[in-house]
Amino acid sequence: MREALEKLSSLVKKENLQISDIVAVTLYIKDMSNYISINEVYISCLSKINPPVRVCVECPLNIHVVLDAIAYKETQDCGDKKVHKRHTMHVQSISHWAPANIGPYSQAVRVGDIISVAGQIPLVPGSMTILDLNIKRQCRLTLRHIDRIVKAMDSNTQLRDIVQGICFLTHSSYIPDARKEWEKRTNNAIVDYIIVPNLPRGAQVEWCVWAHRDNNRFEYEETGKCVGNFKVAIRRRWNYENNVSAIVCYMSTGSSNSTGNLATETNLLSTELTIDELTEALEYVLCKLTKGSQTINPTCNLRIFYKVGSSPGPNFVQDVLSKFSTRNLVTTIIPATHLHNFSTFLSICGIRHE
Repeated sequence: MREALEKLSSLVKKENLQISDIVAVTLYIKDMSNYISINEVYISCLSKINPPVRVCVECPLNIHVVLDAIAYKETQDCGDKKVHKRHTMHVQSISHWAPANIGPYSQAVRVGDIISVAGQIPLVPGSMTILDLNIKRQCRLTLRHIDRIVKAMDSNTQLRDIVQGICFLTHSSYIPDARKEWEKRTNNAIVDYIIVPNLPRGAQVEWCVWAHRDNNRFEYEETGKCVGNFKVAIRRRWNYENNVSAIVCYMSTGSSNSTGNLATETNLLSTELTIDELTEALEYVLCKLTKGSQTINPTCNLRIFYKVGSSPGPNFVQDVLSKFSTRNLVTTIIPATHLHNFSTFLSICGIRHE
């Protein structure tokens, strides 16, 4: 963990930023039993009055930790460009309206119209204990936390203003209930469902989301194409000004569908995916994510989840990404136990903020 944080510090300095400019961190760790010791090291680097929001999940990694981070620097002179101030909510005391944090992170950070929320698990606020092991009730409580936190950051913003989210679950059988509980409250956001071995405090669900204060001005589309014997399905949202865009993309065998219905698990790639096919799929993803952008080469953040034990693996994905060296990409390649259905072998969550 210390080595990862030192590397993060070096990268931040290289970009003429400070550690205090980081607004959001996602920790992917190999063993959740190390959560307390990881926090101790994390505090030494990132603890301050208003720390970044944080998501922490266990993944089947072959190294101890992977992290990604988003930073924003407030500048005094941006010409005609609007300067956005950073606003942070950091509740440490136990209350009854929403849970205090269980680590060195803030509940939410707002920069301009974008509100980033820390990963939320079903902690009972008054006791800071995990709710019973009923997945529906865990989802309801977690979504209530998100709604209250977002409203506290902006009284006119609520759960239905979430643009994009990742729902981490500990078993694939929980996906239908998690989706149903989400869609009861709103169908505005594009959400991915990722299965991991463990979550903090033994929770069965953790939601990682971000909202936009003008979410009602966002457009939505579903598109897709066939690449060889495989399907690429994309859900995309973007705002009226087109300076914010988000996608969730699934790359699947021909037997899959976009609804996430579970099917019998089979050998996913009876026909091997080629480098050219994955390259074509990623070109399609970036075409959709950058569509309408006024920037020549906008920064795109891609989280690429792959199913452990299935092809393509991380080295294959990294080899293909190397072909996009002229593009302004920030990528994280993350292993998962399962993806949103058994026919999906790659899942990509992409964001473009300009």
